[in-house]
Amino acid sequence: MNWIIRKAQTMDDVESVSDIYDLIHRQEEAGIVSIGWKRGVYPVLQTALQALVNDTLFVMCIKDRVVASAIINQHQPEGYSTANWQYTADENKVGVLHTLVVHPDFLRQGLGKDFVAFFEAYCRGLGWDVVRLDTQVKNNRPFNLYPKLGYRLAGIKEVPFQGLTEMVELAMFEKRL
Repeated sequence: MNWIIRKAQTMDDVESVSDIYDLIHRQEEAGIVSIGWKRGVYPVLQTALQALVNDTLFVMCIKDRVVASAIINQHQPEGYSTANWQYTADENKVGVLHTLVVHPDFLRQGLGKDFVAFFEAYCRGLGWDVVRLDTQVKNNRPFNLYPKLGYRLAGIKEVPFQGLTEMVELAMFEKRL
């Protein structure tokens, strides 16, 4: 499948990403998926907009249609301080993948795997040594994907997360580049 991944550039990109968030919120509310997100709290349009402003929002496009998105930066959420990281590195040498989403119409086509490969290549290109990412334990799909891609589970901890009112069980993964 021919796709490109690029930095988001416009409000159209942000709105397309927000539409994917909304679709996943609807699926979660209908009981189709269990991610652990909360409509109106996380992720929301503002999540994507702030990442655009920070120049950290990336979109995967097929024929000019945004089909996946993620935020790539070096921000390690509060819960990361509790993980049992095997691969230590200076904070400025660690890349973090946040809010990886694939449009529900494009699931099971390897796009998530491709996005993670892009994330790793991007971080390697910046000279970063370690990559980290996380998922809520409720979201069981990544538990199969990330280890297959060489990620090590560094811990599962109950932590505050993204302004949610309740604590979440966050599974944190790492990989040395």
